[in-house]
Amino acid sequence: MVSAVLGIDHDEIATKVGVSGLMVKVVINWFNLAIRALVALAMFILPPSVALADLRTPAWYDVNAVTTTPDWHYRVPINIPAATAINSTIRFDVDFNALLSQMGVSGTFDVNSPRVVRSTGAVSTIQEFTDRVFGGATDPASNGRGEVRFLLEDAGAVTYYLYFDVTQNGSKPVNPQAPINGNFERGATATAQPTGWNAPTGLASLDAQVRPNETVSVTTDGGGSNPNPVNTNGSPNSGDFSYLIGARSANEAANGTRTITRTFVVPATNPGNFALRWRAQGWDSSGFDTLTVRLTAGATTVNVVGPTIAYATAPFSPNFGTGTQSATASGYQPYNDWDTTTTGAHTQGMTVAPGAEPWWNRSVSLATLAGQTVTLTIISTQVATYRTWFMIDDVEWSVVTPTLGTPQAFGVNITTPAPSLNYVPGQIIPVTAQVDALPTAATLPVTVQLYDSAGVLAAGGPYQLFNDGTHGDVTAGDAIWSNNGSITAQPAPTVPLSATTSTGWTLRVFARDATTSTIGAQNGLARGPGTGAAPETQANYWNIDEILFNIQTAAIVFTKTSSVISDPANGTTNPKAIPGATVRYCLLITNNGPLAATNIIASDGLPPQIAFVPGSMRSGTSCAAAATVEDDDNSGTDESDPFGASFAAGSVITITSAIANGSVMALTFDAIVQ
Repeated sequence: MVSAVLGIDHDEIATKVGVSGLMVKVVINWFNLAIRALVALAMFILPPSVALADLRTPAWYDVNAVTTTPDWHYRVPINIPAATAINSTIRFDVDFNALLSQMGVSGTFDVNSPRVVRSTGAVSTIQEFTDRVFGGATDPASNGRGEVRFLLEDAGAVTYYLYFDVTQNGSKPVNPQAPINGNFERGATATAQPTGWNAPTGLASLDAQVRPNETVSVTTDGGGSNPNPVNTNGSPNSGDFSYLIGARSANEAANGTRTITRTFVVPATNPGNFALRWRAQGWDSSGFDTLTVRLTAGATTVNVVGPTIAYATAPFSPNFGTGTQSATASGYQPYNDWDTTTTGAHTQGMTVAPGAEPWWNRSVSLATLAGQTVTLTIISTQVATYRTWFMIDDVEWSVVTPTLGTPQAFGVNITTPAPSLNYVPGQIIPVTAQVDALPTAATLPVTVQLYDSAGVLAAGGPYQLFNDGTHGDVTAGDAIWSNNGSITAQPAPTVPLSATTSTGWTLRVFARDATTSTIGAQNGLARGPGTGAAPETQANYWNIDEILFNIQTAAIVFTKTSSVISDPANGTTNPKAIPGATVRYCLLITNNGPLAATNIIASDGLPPQIAFVPGSMRSGTSCAAAATVEDDDNSGTDESDPFGASFAAGSVITITSAIANGSVMALTFDAIVQ
């Protein structure tokens, strides 16, 4: 239903209006209709339209209370292959800057932000992100990419999510989850017990500690070495750290061992392989100083590195042999001469050059250990004199490489109003929106705009939505933003008064973060995949939601007719519009719907050339019906006018409480030509 004021421009009556012998009728169509107020909503059954809203389920990750930082704003799906078993190591490289670029987001990647979240929405128990490893090699720090590892906790073809963010949205704390730490990246320099490993045991004077990228000058504690001292390569195979075990800084004052262990569970199906990388360095040989790596579960032992494995494929000491090196035999005293004699001849078929310091790699099947809890043991055995040490890095097992989906951003969902509702011009639209994360834009973090059926932004707005803390939380971790009219400081969206009946209006909610954009002026919005610099719509951006609604009005049509009914010279026979003539006017107001119109006020200002005839007003449903009504009591009043018409200050004014859809109101009155 609508209320309306009709302002009518009166036609100017002149003596030339009349034509001899003819009845003159002047018709004026629709003069200046202005909508004054909208008081009620008329509901119609219309074909339903599908709401465009969703929050990009499953529920967004949030580690704490709604609207409490930290909140994550971006994620990428991790698609696990179908045959992958629980306890598999999921390992993959990720370029976060590239993912942000796909979404048009410009910001500084937060190195602490990566979090692996299970298909259930729970955080993965064992996980880590290594900023300094990419493609299996050391990578520069702070370049927005790295390696992610986690242990699978859900079997089969499942989708995990990797959440991440930029510093502009608030810095995230260091990941508190237990790491796999196969690269020994968790633990500062000289840490004896790396995170996730058991404390080292054995001869305490021997080395056992996390070491960084370094070059160290070492002198043997034996005699006759060649060369001595040597600047050894202490760089890890990948990342910033590796683990040193053996005798590099300590003298081998006594025979002994140094041991470090950890446990892990081998998948029951598709157990895969175990692998590690190591570097052997020093002056002793395989008859004395050795590295042993083995896996045990109950009575089952799998040897990875050590005296039971062929030296040529897995050298477990920097030199081969039980005696000193000679022209005919390899052995101890030289630094890293492997299987060569003093003449450089290889005795075990190796090709590595004397003095080289390569990283070695070995991989073994875990089939015999499937489904069991396995103890990994790394032992450095030392015999007094001729130092030997080993660097351990990139320990991994049952590795599965997933595929990454397209990046996504936090979502927003309009929960009220429902789509396909009908509104009238001037009506306030209360809006409630559910948001996946805490928007961080400095101003107007969550706003709503109205667009007409042509997609043109309607006047007014943007209307700010606020988190009023009274609506609760529909889904755990999702904030509720609302404008329900209860907070006067936050105006709600209002349908423009100029709106006409039409379908396909859009109510669009924007949830913005604190970032800038690489694709234009859409700061705080995250683009959907492959949309380019498209318009700011839900189809193109993750953190936009929209619904369609319709506008209904009462289509008021106004016409005015006039006819000369008598004059002083001719009476009622073919009267002319001459001074003293009586002219009868009819104001016809028709409601073409579809809504009923209420509080109709029509005004018609008479020009000075004509004078209103008191008591001449009549009303009805047509001009003819209104004109036949008589003043039964000769009072000269408009008692027969149910619309409350009156004349004052040179204007005819009529008021009616309602005109139904399809109904007509007619008002007649007489005036004298001056």
